Amino acid sequence: MKSLRILIICLLLFQVSPVTAASSSPQPGYTIKTTYLYGRAMQSSPILKTLRTNVPVRYTTYNRSWSNVYIGNTKYFTPSANLKAGIPKMPSADRLRLVNKANALPSTYRSPQLVTLTIPTVYQKGSERTLMTAEAAYALAKLYYAGRKQGHTLYALSAYRSYSTQKSLYAYYVNTRGVAYASKYVARPGHSEHQTGLAVDMTSQRMRLGLYESFDRSPEGKWMLQNAHLYGFVVRYPKGKEKITGYNYEPWHLRYVGVTEATMMKQKNWAFEEWWSKR
Repeated sequence: MKSLRILIICLLLFQVSPVTAASSSPQPGYTIKTTYLYGRAMQSSPILKTLRTNVPVRYTTYNRSWSNVYIGNTKYFTPSANLKAGIPKMPSADRLRLVNKANALPSTYRSPQLVTLTIPTVYQKGSERTLMTAEAAYALAKLYYAGRKQGHTLYALSAYRSYSTQKSLYAYYVNTRGVAYASKYVARPGHSEHQTGLAVDMTSQRMRLGLYESFDRSPEGKWMLQNAHLYGFVVRYPKGKEKITGYNYEPWHLRYVGVTEATMMKQKNWAFEEWWSKR
């Protein structure tokens, strides 16, 4: 009887424990509806995690009905009907959201589509600053590889920043450089485009992996500014538009808006606020 109890306990433990990922090659995909993650390919198994609609995942097909979803080094099971291969596309209202000194995000806002950048980053992978929404991250990778083919190697310095991170950053610059300086270069918490997951500060080895206005005179910076729109990015704080954007010129700061919109802004020499007012 005692042996039977031990056997039952072991079986229960086996059911609720996530399976460690075996060697495989997961493909990128996303959830097309809210889905549960299980420890086994049985809907009677305990639910270990819940993923909302349009969340990027790495997955492999397990059988005709189930797929494995990988989070870190852990493998879960979920119905295959809830997944779709590819990169999730953002609703245009989110992709074209205006965030500036007059328009803020909620302090709790965090896109569910954040993924780790695959291009070289200044911060180590695992830092929140190496995250972007999947659609923007995919577009940035295309821009990076196009530049590298031309001999220009770019680095992502700072991408996503949470409300709390921006709050600390803004306070630091206010305390060390004063309010006037901070207001020209650093957004108040809730008013930073970085919180959207659509913005990224780019740099290069020539810039010592830092942010300098002279970036626009470097080979990497010149190439990026000339070609960013082809991949859906605009220079968010362009030269000569300081009174419109409220910030000093930042040749390193890219914002993903989509190829059509970025091309129009480039052709019209519009800041995002100007495009927004005429859309």
